[in-house]
Amino acid sequence: MISNHLGMVEALRPASNELAAAVEQFLAAGGHIEEGPACGYIPKPITYSNQMPPAPKPFVRRRVEPAPLPFAPFDVRSNKRAKQAELAKALAPTHTQSQASMALGMTSKTLKALAKDFGFTFKRSEHGGYNGPERQKQLVERNAKFAERIKEFKEQGVTQRQAYGRLGISRKTFERILEEHGIDYPKACLGRPSCAA
Repeated sequence: MISNHLGMVEALRPASNELAAAVEQFLAAGGHIEEGPACGYIPKPITYSNQMPPAPKPFVRRRVEPAPLPFAPFDVRSNKRAKQAELAKALAPTHTQSQASMALGMTSKTLKALAKDFGFTFKRSEHGGYNGPERQKQLVERNAKFAERIKEFKEQGVTQRQAYGRLGISRKTFERILEEHGIDYPKACLGRPSCAA
């Protein structure tokens, strides 16, 4: 291979001349230079191609299967719920839901769900609960007082919306009181308020 660095070639020129002279002297003295056989290596021809290299294979993550859970002979949660139902069912004939809740330490929601799922009912409350006789009596007395005030609002020309807003009741309750006490309370129309009696 011819070097492009001429300065280096000229610098090594004396050594090259000495080596050439030594070879000539060796051959003149009867020396012989042997050439070994070829090693059989055939270089791969250089090819030029515009094709893109093959796409790499996609990486596939191996899925590791989790170890199976040990076999459970029974469901602990279902067994616990069945025991709670037995205790609640034993108290149901003689206890109300509130009394059973205090005795067993369970919430009313839990007892209600147990009664629905296992088909039993608790003893009804003696005082009648929210819609018992005492509660109904209080509602009748309250509605009678509201009816008197509603008549006063009607005489003052107060609209229905203002009336049940001042009483702190809903429109449905207001209409029920009007119906129970036979009060004719006209609704306000566009351009005029409620008519006074």
